Amino acid sequence: MKTFQERKTLIKILAVALLVLMCFNWPSLLYWPLCLKEDIFRPPNTEILVSACKSPIVRGVPGGEALFVYEGLTDKMYLLDLRTREKRHIPSDPLLLEKGIFLSPELVWLEGSLVGPDNLNYRPHYILDLTNGQRYKLVDLKWKPPNNLFENGELNPIFLRYFTDAEQVFIYHTENRLIALAPNFRQHPEKNVILPQASLGSVSLSSENSKLLEKLMKDLEVDYEIVDFSLYYADVPSPTRKYIVRGDGIYLLGTSTLVVNRDMGFYFRSWYYDESGVVFAEPGYFLISGSLTGSHFPFPRPVLKLRLPAP
Repeated sequence: MKTFQERKTLIKILAVALLVLMCFNWPSLLYWPLCLKEDIFRPPNTEILVSACKSPIVRGVPGGEALFVYEGLTDKMYLLDLRTREKRHIPSDPLLLEKGIFLSPELVWLEGSLVGPDNLNYRPHYILDLTNGQRYKLVDLKWKPPNNLFENGELNPIFLRYFTDAEQVFIYHTENRLIALAPNFRQHPEKNVILPQASLGSVSLSSENSKLLEKLMKDLEVDYEIVDFSLYYADVPSPTRKYIVRGDGIYLLGTSTLVVNRDMGFYFRSWYYDESGVVFAEPGYFLISGSLTGSHFPFPRPVLKLRLPAP
């Protein structure tokens, strides 16, 4: 009898413990059914690239042939090949997730600090080469003497050849930065530069955002590529420039013909390489959210391909 009573007491204790565990851990218990629901009940004309159950963070890669993916659930980073759906290994770099901006499938700009070399918190800008895992330091023209980028309204000849001799030039509107890479940039890191638009402040050009940087390159007849997918400061043309995506939808380039009528401001991540669609990710949400309770238990959504209508 005593053993039976002891068992009943133990069962009660375990039941209470289980109840307490469920009360405090109910978001985890709901995770799998809810993330599967997000994958199944997704917007029309879409297909899944990365499941919500992976808790994904993604960034666009110019050209649309790959997508940078970080799986929060597994703590894995890789490039998703959009042609084959294979996961490409990429070198592990501590700055890649928080500070990485893709310039191409092989090159990533690792953003440096806003402060200068005299500050203890200074961190240079780098180019991370995914083919070998090496970093290449960028020369920040903001801090390079002489500190006069322009003389008498014209570009200082000391700086001119950084741009005219560059093999690749990239403009990133969100941070108002221009990056110029020399031919054989791995062998000549001293010729690779980054230019903040703030350095152009002394020049009387009428424009906004990174348009000053664009105008400067056009005046020098230097080709450049815009690598900002945010849609806040620039529209993003498709790989062959047939379409363009704006905050309110997708259009035929150079026309007002609307192809997809959808708010893209928060959702667009990248073009798809063959222009059959765009990479699309709706923002996550909180399981509990309110003015009194605050926001708790963030929950992800899947990364999708939003298909374009057949031409």
